Amino acid sequence: MPNILVADDNPVSLRFFADALAQLGVSAELAHDGVETVARARRTRFDLLLIDARMPGLDGAEALARIRGEAGPSQDAPALATTAETGDAARARLVDAGFAGVIAKPVTIDALRAALARHLPDSDEPARSPADDGSEGLDDVRALAATGGDASILAALRSLLIAELDALPAEIAGFGERNDVAALRDRLHRLDASAGFCGAPALAGASAALRSAADAGPGWPRTAADAFLAACAEVRARLAKTTGAMG
Repeated sequence: MPNILVADDNPVSLRFFADALAQLGVSAELAHDGVETVARARRTRFDLLLIDARMPGLDGAEALARIRGEAGPSQDAPALATTAETGDAARARLVDAGFAGVIAKPVTIDALRAALARHLPDSDEPARSPADDGSEGLDDVRALAATGGDASILAALRSLLIAELDALPAEIAGFGERNDVAALRDRLHRLDASAGFCGAPALAGASAALRSAADAGPGWPRTAADAFLAACAEVRARLAKTTGAMG
């Protein structure tokens, strides 16, 4: 069974990759930041590295540079970057950093299957058809397509997103007390990935609105932050209605 190292600081993303790769017949080890990514690559031989471009401690490019610069068992393993930044310039930077390819977030199981077919030729998994359970306000078609039509995986991912949303008010309040707009941007970036995997476009829209208000400045975007948290609460209520039925 091929062995892949998956690095991402978002627990929803990691859960998706673990479940999706298991469906595709691939063993995965998970790293939660760039430092852990380098440490795991030092001691284990991986057939493929799947590394998030933005992580705390070391970003994806820095982590890959350290792996390539050391004579470890995964020094020459092919590496793919995952990122929500889909512009040509961002992709070019990642390729220049040594990544063999870039997978856009939110990642789908079909995109993973295609990546494995290119870099792990022996891997094979029949496709599944996505389904739609009509969940109000949520993009179940896209979310189920990302999980290969597996409703149990989607339910698990949405349960993780509910926990993430429960923690957000305290996190946002802390950023506001410190007027830490940079930390807010990083937090919204992670939330965008979760929203994409879970089929919650309203969250992505609320995140974009808060990010725009923060960028407009000066000062802390209090009104926009309150509106953002209200939108998060509404999405959380919708998610809570669906996770039990899907699980």
